[in-house]
Amino acid sequence: MWFKEHPWVFPVIIGGIGLFYVFLNIMAIRASKKANRFVSGVPLLGFIHLLVAGLISPCKWLAFLCVLDFTFWEFLSVFFGIPRPKEGPDEPMSTEGSTDSENTEALDDPAISENSSPR
Repeated sequence: MWFKEHPWVFPVIIGGIGLFYVFLNIMAIRASKKANRFVSGVPLLGFIHLLVAGLISPCKWLAFLCVLDFTFWEFLSVFFGIPRPKEGPDEPMSTEGSTDSENTEALDDPAISENSSPR
């Protein structure tokens, strides 16, 4: 009876826990990139909490918030065999769009150093 009078209490609590797990997963991904080692998140737990919270709420479309969880998309990519994008570019940058600080290879060129006068 109490749930009929206050329909948003349980969805807000469960959704808040789900958003907490989504936040933890995002922080684990950032820590993995920063430390250059694997830091595990909590896979699919935020997805499940947000899905349940959306389904028991008066507005059922809130269940679509479950796709905010990054581990859901990682699970789909692993399950269906979708390759991940590469981390870096395949080809080095051309000298047309680079700045002087990026183009330091010319300083080590022996032809340039032979022509310059010693100080």
